[in-house]
Amino acid sequence: MSQATSPARQVHPSAVRNPRLRKVLSSIEGYLYLAPTLIGLAIFVYIPIVTSFRLSLNRIAPFGNQMRFVGLDNYHRLLTSPQYWKTIKVTFLFMLGTVPTGLFLAVVIAILLSYPTRHFTSVHRALIFVPVIISSAVAGVLFRWLYHPVVGYLNYWMVQIGLFDSMKDAPNWLASPNWALLAVIIATTWRQLGFNVIIALAGVQNIDNTFYDAAKVDGANLYHRIRHITLPLLSPTLFFLLIINIIYSFQVFGEIHILTEGGPGRATTTMVYSIFYDAFVGTPMRGLASAQAYILALFIIVMSYVNFAIINKRVHYQ
Repeated sequence: MSQATSPARQVHPSAVRNPRLRKVLSSIEGYLYLAPTLIGLAIFVYIPIVTSFRLSLNRIAPFGNQMRFVGLDNYHRLLTSPQYWKTIKVTFLFMLGTVPTGLFLAVVIAILLSYPTRHFTSVHRALIFVPVIISSAVAGVLFRWLYHPVVGYLNYWMVQIGLFDSMKDAPNWLASPNWALLAVIIATTWRQLGFNVIIALAGVQNIDNTFYDAAKVDGANLYHRIRHITLPLLSPTLFFLLIINIIYSFQVFGEIHILTEGGPGRATTTMVYSIFYDAFVGTPMRGLASAQAYILALFIIVMSYVNFAIINKRVHYQ
């Protein structure tokens, strides 16, 4: 009786004798491992980028699929619109309000947390990080309640400490063009603060204690140790946080949508919220919104390049 044939074994590329075939099989195996990631990037990143650029060169019917090629007319229409330049101004004011404030508070809190005092335990560190895990929608609802002109705690405590005579004199944060942007800046800074503190704290704790010991021997006090040791050696971490926070400030959407919906009078309409409004609210203008998306991407690229070209030279690497 003939013996049963053994089951076919899987051939590994390393077992192939032909070098060229072995190289091809190894490449195929590598691309198969990368296939899920590459397919995901193609569907959700690369194809939308190409499609969005194609849409930005066309004028699209609001309630249909008809498109008419207009070239750079959408870009020209935006860059000659005073309303859109006001949106750019609001975006930069929002960035200037959130980024420096967030970094300053993060450094101060990180330095306080780095000292083993009984006032800052691990529980306090966890509480500082809590806002990061809260969604922007929840944060928006929370601050919308705090900003309420009648039952909001913010106005109540401002009256109690004497900043205003009564609740009637306190600001209507979300309905006033003079206060709405500040209200969104406060909410956004609070939500991003936990992330900034954790990164800054890691940078502070990464500084070698021998620098501080040598400074103490030379008679340096706490201020001089922070000024001449902590801040210079923390500059790489601060530079990283600066880039991340600038990009984040250009892309903030949830807090603005929940708190003000871009109002009042477009006082809080940033570039990213303008994209959402033109694409999905009222009469859709998808071509114009796609052009705004590319202008926003260009602003982010330029801001990142400027930071790397100018500020990076002042960063002190160990």
